[in-house]
Amino acid sequence: MTLFFSTFTGAIAKTPKSGEGCTKLGIAKDYKGKKYTCIKSGKKLVWNRGVAIKTATPTSTPSPTPVPNSSPSTTFQSKEVFLPWSTKFSTEVMSEKAYESFSRWVKNQSSTLLNHQIFIQSSSSGYSPSILEDLKALDDLSSKVFSQFMKKKSVTVLGIDEQWVVSQILSSGGHLRNSQGRCDEFYDPGYSVCMNRDSHLGLVVVNDCRLPKGSVSGCNLPLLPHEYFHLVQLNLADNIEGAHWNYGEDYAKNSFPHWLVEGSANFVASAIVTFARDSKYENARGAILRVDSKEMAYPLVDYEIRRVKPPLGEKLNSYDIGHIATEYLVASVGFQKFLDIWKDYSNTRNFYTSFEKVTGRNIATFYADFESARESLGVPPVTRKLG
Repeated sequence: MTLFFSTFTGAIAKTPKSGEGCTKLGIAKDYKGKKYTCIKSGKKLVWNRGVAIKTATPTSTPSPTPVPNSSPSTTFQSKEVFLPWSTKFSTEVMSEKAYESFSRWVKNQSSTLLNHQIFIQSSSSGYSPSILEDLKALDDLSSKVFSQFMKKKSVTVLGIDEQWVVSQILSSGGHLRNSQGRCDEFYDPGYSVCMNRDSHLGLVVVNDCRLPKGSVSGCNLPLLPHEYFHLVQLNLADNIEGAHWNYGEDYAKNSFPHWLVEGSANFVASAIVTFARDSKYENARGAILRVDSKEMAYPLVDYEIRRVKPPLGEKLNSYDIGHIATEYLVASVGFQKFLDIWKDYSNTRNFYTSFEKVTGRNIATFYADFESARESLGVPPVTRKLG
């Protein structure tokens, strides 16, 4: 249940192509009607997905048209409207629709009661990694809107020493049984992570990382909100002791698909980073997502079960395809109903029952729509199948 960044090792291209290497952070190139920008992903510089270049059109005196009752502010202006469960649309419009729903939901949570505590280590030497300030801002927003769903107070511990982080988790009523009492999960560019299933999350900053103001690329910013949202999932579903996702075992068969558990954590993390840093969702999305990955060449249903040993030694990455599938789901039903699926599970103990109850569609129909919409979603076609 940890954040996954797929890697890309292609040679630096003369013409920009999404996901391929570039030479200098921030440079931009126009190519085939899109403007591509060089961003940082992990330790690599890669081209983002590109933004369509708007061309000027002749002006004319328009006929009077009715003014709509409301016009929500968006980060992607287009006349196209995404229709729920449609299969022909622009990827950008669909993903922005999902983010807009999240953004509106966040703005409506301003009066919620904070049920959270954060501990940040202060060094006797005066050294304090600058990234701690960025992580705190992400934690502040994550807890502000989501700690209302915690059964007991959530706790985040940020530090530079593993022993101190562990001690703060234990002294604040937490445990690290599932982490063997250590913060030993390491993530580039320099964090060690430890967490439990119910309330506590610890991050150890091993190497400092500096970000320009407003930047959303690099420094693995989505890591903290991704892991925090896993705690939210478990608390919303009242599933702290149960199977978090489908392991392939009989007792876990009605739990949440692995693509949804990890993909939704990636979507929420990208949205939190966008909102907290007053950026554009397409930039945060591009920093975490590699839509041209061959790891998405299976039907979505094949990503339901977490497969530790995928067939033929290939990677079956639930994170990227799950991120896109979550956007499609949220764009179609709205972020509140998306959360209601998790909440309803606390009563049904069956993801498939709750999914159909909340969305009005059974999972088979959702999968069929997703497969029909692959091209619009920017997902590679199916070239592999399990079994």
